[in-house]
Amino acid sequence: MRNFMINVAPKTEGGRIPVALAGQIMMDIQEMLSDIGEYLIRSELGIQNSLRPEILSKFTLFMDGDGGISIGTSTNEHIVGSITEGALDLMEDTMDAMGSGAGGYWMEDNYIDPFFRNHIIYDIVALSEHINEFSDCVLTYGSPDNMKTFGQVDVARLASFMKEKGMSANSAALGLITTTVSKSKGQIIGFECGKNKVKLHFRDRSVENVARTLAGKGPVYVAGRLMYSEEGNLMEIRDVYNVTPAQTIRFRKLIAATSDISVKEPVVANISFDGRWTLSNDTLGISVTKDTWDDAVQEFNDFFMFLWTEYMMEDKELEGEDAEIRDALKALI
Repeated sequence: MRNFMINVAPKTEGGRIPVALAGQIMMDIQEMLSDIGEYLIRSELGIQNSLRPEILSKFTLFMDGDGGISIGTSTNEHIVGSITEGALDLMEDTMDAMGSGAGGYWMEDNYIDPFFRNHIIYDIVALSEHINEFSDCVLTYGSPDNMKTFGQVDVARLASFMKEKGMSANSAALGLITTTVSKSKGQIIGFECGKNKVKLHFRDRSVENVARTLAGKGPVYVAGRLMYSEEGNLMEIRDVYNVTPAQTIRFRKLIAATSDISVKEPVVANISFDGRWTLSNDTLGISVTKDTWDDAVQEFNDFFMFLWTEYMMEDKELEGEDAEIRDALKALI
């Protein structure tokens, strides 16, 4: 695990650093890394509403042991946490881009979810404003052998972007098509995505007809313009152009609270719903059933990491089904 260092330094020799500034900068960086880490986990796993809080401990920052004004990451994971490395890399890229005056379209290219995109813009603006309050100090960041100075953030440009884009994204959501009957409007098509009741607005009648045929027949992916509330809840999908059965989900990163790993070949989980959500992989012998999609996803990932630790981290002779599971795990890396 590499260290990501943050230093607040005086611009002139012999200058002093206000304690209030040093503490505030550390809190700003911690907030941004936590937001980026949560964004990445939710994106990788397809989390809709509820992420177990203990998994976010991966992104806790620690004071440097030498006593300097710097912070670095630490991990007790059995496997190097690729998601932690990814969050650090993305935070550094974000600071590079925003500190060079880039606008919101860079953020849109790198952050699909508008809720987290906006929050991370707020994080960057807060960091910029706090360092700018002290003109005698500069903020440097990066690897110990490649420290960079944080530049000027174009706050007006970012504010204009947020006003233009709002809480929307072109993407797809997984859930259940529902129908209700209204005396005035006839049959109305709805969509349940986690705890959210979502309105659908179809691009044309043919797409709407496809949605009607899939009502009550299991999970689907709905693609269009996703509109979120300020709290990050999906409220409606506009210009829906595709509705397809959701038969599988592919995980390229498997993430649990204690460890995570990237795989060369995606782990495929079969999706089914019968009042409860089931994710399964027959080759690995994984099958989990939970009341919510989010719980099923996280339990599937926990089960995979248990198998990985059990079969790949210990050097022991295996036979029969155990040997088959180990061989299937080896084929993923």
